[in-house]
Amino acid sequence: MNKELSHRSPELKALGWNQEDLTRYEDLWDYSQRWGLINLEREDRQFLKKAEKLLPKIQNKKASVKKSIEEKSYYLWLNFYLEEIKIFSESNVPKKQVSVWTLLIQEELKLLKELQPVMGLPDTLKAKNLFVNRKQIIEKAFKEYDAKNNNVPFDFINIFNKSEKDVIKSWKSIIEKDPEANKNFPIVDINNVEDLRSEINEDLKSFMRGNYPSLREDL
Repeated sequence: MNKELSHRSPELKALGWNQEDLTRYEDLWDYSQRWGLINLEREDRQFLKKAEKLLPKIQNKKASVKKSIEEKSYYLWLNFYLEEIKIFSESNVPKKQVSVWTLLIQEELKLLKELQPVMGLPDTLKAKNLFVNRKQIIEKAFKEYDAKNNNVPFDFINIFNKSEKDVIKSWKSIIEKDPEANKNFPIVDINNVEDLRSEINEDLKSFMRGNYPSLREDL
């Protein structure tokens, strides 16, 4: 018999067992849990087995609770950067200017909620290569959207050390594969934001659908 937290007399009573049999079942059940079923007389073991057959089996497996995309580490990591950049921008970015990084991260977070990739290890390994897309988009922002470097750069590399928020130890810099990006913090005029945002969304969506295993329809 499986180890259980308590006897199941109420279920047997609902099946029509009388009080005498219920009391015998409870006493034998308690004894078997303390000393083992093998130490009971054969007749008593058969009695307990009869009860066990009548009762529905206990499901030993715990129901797995699926995390929402907003609870995944990758999403939290991106959101951490977005919040830190917003705080930085309030004091350091001129009015009517928006950082390109704000748009990059906002659109990626939006797409994560829209497309719902699993963002387990296979997806997050592919996501590391997004640094190429980000770099290309930033270069395009300078060339086609009149982006300029902010007078004060944002410190991507040391932000984890400076932040007062709880930071997961496994998180690494978003510019880990492109450390030179720490020297630049491009900003664009608010009038160019929507066009650039649309281009970012299209670029990132194409990358995610084409590279994240959980979104690949041909696998």
